[in-house]
Amino acid sequence: MADMNNEHRAAHFTSSMAYKLMPQGSVPMTAEELLEFKISNPKSKKKNKSSGFNAAGLTYIKDKQIEMRMNTCIDGDFYSRASAWGIFMEMFVYNKIGFEYEICSKTTVLHPKYGDFWSGSVDLLILNTDRKVIGVSEIKSYQKRNFALYSDCLREKNIDLLRKEFPKEYWQIISNACIHNVDIGEAIIYMPYKKDIPDIQEMASNYDGADQWKYKFICDSDIDELPCIENDGYYKDICKFRFEIPKEDKIFLTSRIIEASKLLFA
Repeated sequence: MADMNNEHRAAHFTSSMAYKLMPQGSVPMTAEELLEFKISNPKSKKKNKSSGFNAAGLTYIKDKQIEMRMNTCIDGDFYSRASAWGIFMEMFVYNKIGFEYEICSKTTVLHPKYGDFWSGSVDLLILNTDRKVIGVSEIKSYQKRNFALYSDCLREKNIDLLRKEFPKEYWQIISNACIHNVDIGEAIIYMPYKKDIPDIQEMASNYDGADQWKYKFICDSDIDELPCIENDGYYKDICKFRFEIPKEDKIFLTSRIIEASKLLFA
């Protein structure tokens, strides 16, 4: 995972939060617009039209404006066992996914054209046989309920369903695809089998990074206290959904971020 407090994230709309800019807000129609609308919809009581950003989007834009003025990130890192588990699982699953990927989760990349206000950190770059980047991939490692729900969604191999049920994960992939100028996206969900927990605990005990303290609970916990699935159960430990990204979604996302930038620099 990339450093949350770096110059490429501060005052930049990031891939992980891009979903906040997708929903439109609502503003009152002008008198002319309302008159025209009533002609076509005489029984409707609607007085507003879709426009701009909703409350969550406006708050996100305001936070980025504050970062620009303070020249630093204001969200920062936060610690919880669930988040630490997810980060550590990303490190562990790298050993299971094969050589068609390049690991780059610690690097925040600026958009090649809109780098003044758009950046992202992708977990994996997908490579072809010539080691050329052809796609982006995001790994998630959730607690049991969300793991099951996300796995169920990915197994459907349905872009519309993924966009609807998991907009945060979907638009993160689309944003990073725009940044890396690729048209292939992939969503991955991982939860270890019970049989893998001893290896995970050994890896945690041997980890000597500066944030070693975050993962001590992995070594200290019993197997049943850690998120894992039965070795021969209904769910597989890894579920993937690779898809060709709809061009219109890349265009829409780009338009929304450009629109948000106008408020950012206002």
